[in-house]
Amino acid sequence: MGKPDSNIIYGLNDVPPVKDLLLLSIQQMLLLFTAATFPAMLVKEVGGTIEEAGSMVALTMIAAGIGSVIQASRNKWMGSGYLCPNVCGPSYIAVSMQAAWSGGFPVMRGMIVFAGVVEMLLSGVIKKLTFLFPPVVVGLVVMMVGVSVIPVSVSNFFGIKYAGDSIAWQDVTVGLVALAVMVSANIWGKRAVKMFCLLLGVLAGWILALVIIPDALSDMNRIIHEPWIAFPVHDLNQLSLGFSSKLIVPFLVISLCGSLKSFGNLVAAQKISEPDLKELDMKPIGKGLLADGFTTSMAGLMGGMAVDTSSSNVGLAAATGAVSRWIAICAGTIFAILGFSPKLSTAIAMVPGPVVGACLLFAVSFMIVTGLQEMTTEKLNERKVFAMGIAFILGVGTGLVPEVFARMPHFLRPFFSDPLSSTTVLAVVLYQIFHIDHLWRRFKKDRPE
Repeated sequence: MGKPDSNIIYGLNDVPPVKDLLLLSIQQMLLLFTAATFPAMLVKEVGGTIEEAGSMVALTMIAAGIGSVIQASRNKWMGSGYLCPNVCGPSYIAVSMQAAWSGGFPVMRGMIVFAGVVEMLLSGVIKKLTFLFPPVVVGLVVMMVGVSVIPVSVSNFFGIKYAGDSIAWQDVTVGLVALAVMVSANIWGKRAVKMFCLLLGVLAGWILALVIIPDALSDMNRIIHEPWIAFPVHDLNQLSLGFSSKLIVPFLVISLCGSLKSFGNLVAAQKISEPDLKELDMKPIGKGLLADGFTTSMAGLMGGMAVDTSSSNVGLAAATGAVSRWIAICAGTIFAILGFSPKLSTAIAMVPGPVVGACLLFAVSFMIVTGLQEMTTEKLNERKVFAMGIAFILGVGTGLVPEVFARMPHFLRPFFSDPLSSTTVLAVVLYQIFHIDHLWRRFKKDRPE
């Protein structure tokens, strides 16, 4: 169990009672479904069939569920042993579409396998790079893990699905009520109420949505026509793989960016799960990246879309104080099983957008504040202020003014397409540049005469 003076209710290796374990797993799984529609969107964009879309969603869910179990398992081969589940990787959508357009789904799947292998190779290097991540850099990376989720959080919270959509008072009301219940339960609730604050908010928001949003009730009717059990692969050709040498560079770059994103999520999970650690323990983080790369390749082999670690789920663990890795193992198992049940997966996927937005806002708040706390654990001098400040401004700028960064040379654009990866790269590089004289003095001191 967590220490009496900490906010942790179920610690890293604690096994919650069965009832708590199931409810906490369902609570985590609700956030996993926020990305479950990405594979369907991708198939639709490249002209695939409804059957192909359904299969890709189900297969990606199965891969993400298995990956979540592997990630949370602490063994000698792979897995960080932290609560850091897998979801469909949104950062891979653009390059996956490019691969599907150029060579069909087999090429897309083959390149996803390639990207996963690249991340697995990178995982062996990261263990030797502890010196690149002092507390101030780690804190900024953790904070940016939360910042990178803000766009999807806010758009869902206000019920905006497409650019130019108007904001309806019903959506705003549902989002505010759901968020108010979550926050109130977390602040003033006792043990059980605090742990299940997200479930309580989802329930309150969903009930209200069924009353005041007409589409919410009609969406529920879709569940009736879905089968309880269905095998997701309808055609063995769906498992064939291809490869394109023209796509090597784009997938190399996106694999590096995905690795940086997962690195940030794993660092955040470590800080939340083991707050007494004085410095980063790179061994579980390296094993976590290995597991993430393995799961990405597995998703491609299975016929699904690339997967990635979920920052919002890490934030939820921090908010509830339930950081037990057994929650991720249970949630991942259920999520994989739901890939074989269209009726159950559709039911959970029917959570109204404003409620999903409230969940994300709730979880992201903890990620941002945790990062800020880590940044201020050591005194900030001018070198650190400028390194972190410039990295933050330019990193956030990729999301605020993307059209500016779109004019950069083609080979640099992938590094400046996402606030998290951009800020991470810039923070590491600028920190080392601004401390180059310190590094030189250390080198001269350590060099034998």
